[in-house]
Amino acid sequence: MTNSQEFIKAAPIIYTLNEAGYEAYFVGGAVRDLLLDLPIHDVDIATSAYPAEVQSLFPRHFDVGLDHGTIMVWFEGETYEITTFRTESTYQDYRRPDNVTFVQNLEEDLLRRDFTINALAMTPDHQIVDYFDGQKDLANQVIRAVGSPHDRFNEDGLRMMRGIRFASQLDFAIERETFKAIKDNASILVHIAIERITVEMNKLWIGVNWHKGLSYFLSTDLIQYVPILADYKHVFSDLLDLTSDRVQLPDENFAWALLFWRVYELSGHKDITMIQQQVRQFVKAWKMSNQSQKEILAYLEIFIYRTDHTEWKLVDIYGRNQHQIELVETFIALQQENAQVLFKTVFKSNNPQVIHELFKALPINSLRDLAINGQDIIREINPKNKREIGQMLKYLEQAVVKEEVINDQLALLAYLKDNYQI
Repeated sequence: MTNSQEFIKAAPIIYTLNEAGYEAYFVGGAVRDLLLDLPIHDVDIATSAYPAEVQSLFPRHFDVGLDHGTIMVWFEGETYEITTFRTESTYQDYRRPDNVTFVQNLEEDLLRRDFTINALAMTPDHQIVDYFDGQKDLANQVIRAVGSPHDRFNEDGLRMMRGIRFASQLDFAIERETFKAIKDNASILVHIAIERITVEMNKLWIGVNWHKGLSYFLSTDLIQYVPILADYKHVFSDLLDLTSDRVQLPDENFAWALLFWRVYELSGHKDITMIQQQVRQFVKAWKMSNQSQKEILAYLEIFIYRTDHTEWKLVDIYGRNQHQIELVETFIALQQENAQVLFKTVFKSNNPQVIHELFKALPINSLRDLAINGQDIIREINPKNKREIGQMLKYLEQAVVKEEVINDQLALLAYLKDNYQI
């Protein structure tokens, strides 16, 4: 275990609870990732101490989830969630329990968790507490619900999305009964807030085996119970057939753009405006941010451009994001290297290395770099309609990028006088 530093830093919290007479353990995903030798993110602690007792032991705290027994403790510059052992009652909304009961038994606490690989606890000296064969499932690369999978998914419908997300992230298989329970209970997903589904879907896209995650998304019928995507089930299937599972997706917005690019392709290149509108409708339905929409549309436009052009020109890369273009070009190249016919057919030539050189060759990177401004135009030309000044600057911007004139103030003014029709 080479990634235990986060646990070493948090160990004094457990020792403090133990010295006060309480049980305390590291729990959840951090323990799983430690055993898999993956990067550790949030280290969580479960304890027999009640919230008020945790508060008294750690004066620097935030009561972020007091009703559910969670105290956020500030310790040595880090924050840690400390949660009292608990059981949960019925779930009226398939997400939140009606009541939480604090208990003094770790096994009861772990029984309420989603999957065996997440129902592990650990002491500071790395002694694993495993009531549900989670370590065996880790070794066998299996995702299995704790106890009855039907009960777990009726308690919290989001666990079904988490299951297929873990399949993608860890490249694990979903155990047969757990898979059947997801398929049988898929309709519960309509009761889950779309923002939570979005988080899980985005994580699925960027997993080490996103093909596996998407395959489960389709085969469990979860796709039928989320907004809009049921209409694109054939497009998902098409992507799985026509891309290599050995090529990972760089980020979730890239992934959504890839999906909508394939929608555009299958539509016969009919209407760019229409596909852009479909993206906007999707982003709104899934309650994504404006930034996500901007990035999805930017990636989509790059894919569409490359569909119609064999190479980039200076004027066409100007104003675009270099990193985004490089990610698209690299993805195309990797798919071609993995003998994916679609990418060899649609994208006739491809050299990701050229992009860096093209951006270096740009004479300007934005309108701000232009060696002339509105005051210069007023002083030298003084157009009657001052609103034309902005149009003149845009005209000069394009002329510089097309290398029709050098970016020099005198040259720009002369070019404007000779070529711009006022």
